[in-house]
Amino acid sequence: MVRLSTSILLVSGTLLVLSGCGSTPTTRSTPTRTAPTETVTQREVSEQPLSPEALIELAQQQWQSDGDNSNSLEYLIQAAQQWQSSGEPVKSQQVLYSLRHIPLPTNLKARYNLLLAQQYADDPKVSSEQVLTLLNGNLSDDTLRRQQFALKAQQYARLGQWLQAANALLKSTDITPDVIAQTWEWVNHASEQDEVGIARLTEVAPFVALKQLVRENGFDQSQLIQQLIQFRQVYRGHPLVTYWPESLTKVTDLAPVKRDNVVVFLPLSGRLQATGMTIKEGILAAYFNDQSARSANQIPQLQFIDTNITTPEAMANIASEADWVIGPLLKENVDALLPLLSPKVKMLALNRPDTTPAPLLLSADEQQDELQPSSFGIQIFYALAPEDEARQLANQVFEQGKSAPILVASEHSLHQRMQEAFISQWQKLTAGLASHQHSAPTLVTYTDNAGLRDGIQEALDVAQSKERIKEIQSFVDVELYNLPRNRLDIDAIVVFASPEQTELLNPVIEASISPFSGESVPVYATSRSVDYTQSRNQWRDLQNLHFLDMPWVLPTNPEPHLANLTRELWPQRPTSLQRLFAFGVDAYNILPRLGQMVWLPQLEYQGLTGTLKINGQREVVRTLPEAVVNQETIQVVGTQ
Repeated sequence: MVRLSTSILLVSGTLLVLSGCGSTPTTRSTPTRTAPTETVTQREVSEQPLSPEALIELAQQQWQSDGDNSNSLEYLIQAAQQWQSSGEPVKSQQVLYSLRHIPLPTNLKARYNLLLAQQYADDPKVSSEQVLTLLNGNLSDDTLRRQQFALKAQQYARLGQWLQAANALLKSTDITPDVIAQTWEWVNHASEQDEVGIARLTEVAPFVALKQLVRENGFDQSQLIQQLIQFRQVYRGHPLVTYWPESLTKVTDLAPVKRDNVVVFLPLSGRLQATGMTIKEGILAAYFNDQSARSANQIPQLQFIDTNITTPEAMANIASEADWVIGPLLKENVDALLPLLSPKVKMLALNRPDTTPAPLLLSADEQQDELQPSSFGIQIFYALAPEDEARQLANQVFEQGKSAPILVASEHSLHQRMQEAFISQWQKLTAGLASHQHSAPTLVTYTDNAGLRDGIQEALDVAQSKERIKEIQSFVDVELYNLPRNRLDIDAIVVFASPEQTELLNPVIEASISPFSGESVPVYATSRSVDYTQSRNQWRDLQNLHFLDMPWVLPTNPEPHLANLTRELWPQRPTSLQRLFAFGVDAYNILPRLGQMVWLPQLEYQGLTGTLKINGQREVVRTLPEAVVNQETIQVVGTQ
């Protein structure tokens, strides 16, 4: 008790000095040590808002008058709260620091921890997990409890724990349309694996149920409408139904997709003729395999236009008469065509512009007879974007618990773009972690094979280890038998290089890893680093390489009959063209699904080029399966 009382006195004394440097209190009473004055002081505290300085003085005088530690601690916590809320965190932090060794009652401990969490919320040395551990206490004050849940929502979102973030958000504030919209957005960020433990998150459970309903029925409009009507009856009066997501209203209003006349813009001559013709063959393969088209009243008509001999103005005129447009393929053609398009044109571009254009609005007269959402034009951008693969690779490396990757990239502009996309995504993923829990990626850029070897050895500290061996050797006469050692903190190597460079790179990495570490460092790559038409010896050199690639070229190909047919027709087709063929197949097959996919981000289409979704920028984003080279064979991760 004496130690506790002394601590409170020291706290009060320290803070009185601190408060003397602050502003003059706006409301202040001057209590004495007599009992009557104590009663007046308590009444004044309850009736008037006291400044933090006055509260600190009260804490000291309360203890001096009767040694009441609980009241003194209450006043100190109140002072810290006021300083925190008024934008003076340094003074609040001084109070908290002074109280760090003092045992606090349960109710004050929860308030103390909330203040600590607010102090550390944006500290890069403190992880979101550490902040969240401070937010587990029970708070009786409704305002403080909402602050607690608001901070939880922020920290869960930083960690990418979207369901927990949404659940906390609903507890942190009054329910408004904006809150429901934010909750719905976060719930849709969550993966199916995240939804397994949803039962304990009662606030967000209806949102997850709705998401699952949409995901299961989204491509069957009549079934979706029926299920949504039933959902609204079951959850009648729930805020989610009261502030119903606009996207669900839009998608239920969609008219059947009309595609009687589909125009395809591709380079069918010139230097990119092989590229354009391969995509055309993929589109035709999907067209002739389209069962829904065969049963339709009118078989869709395909018209192929060579962009190499057609002006953007001519393409815009042709597009205005089509039900759907596929293409163009080249970015410059997409950029040139977009400003010329009628607002009613529906286009699946096979590339992305530098900036996504804002949706064009119809005039009042044009909208008069165009009430269906499907009647309006829309441009969607579907590209085999290497940056998407780099971002997915960052997610994969992070989710597998790696914290200190080395990035190896050639000076080629493509590989540098992929490296930048990886770094950007890595920064987002590690935003909720303390600085000691991860490292900024170590970068290795090279121009030739010699530079590649030297760069890797330098990044792994192998070169420095060799120099230390030589230095020691110079001090002794006998020969030293030693092996250079690499950095032990490195736990992943990510490669952005051509297939030929990757084939050379993997053995260099293996040779640079010290056998004393006891563990191999996994090497990750994208599909751009793998070519299936090279010699079988390459798989020996790529042992243990983890890479992403399309389902179409992996052993688990979902269309084996079509794959066998294409091999018979084009036995010498390079891997790059095989991927473009699958690109054409998916471009045609997703046309009737695009309306639902635009309005419902929950929907995924399992294509030959990957799992396809459409993001808020109207871009088709692919998620690719992971494979690994093992004993000169390719094994898809997660399959037997």
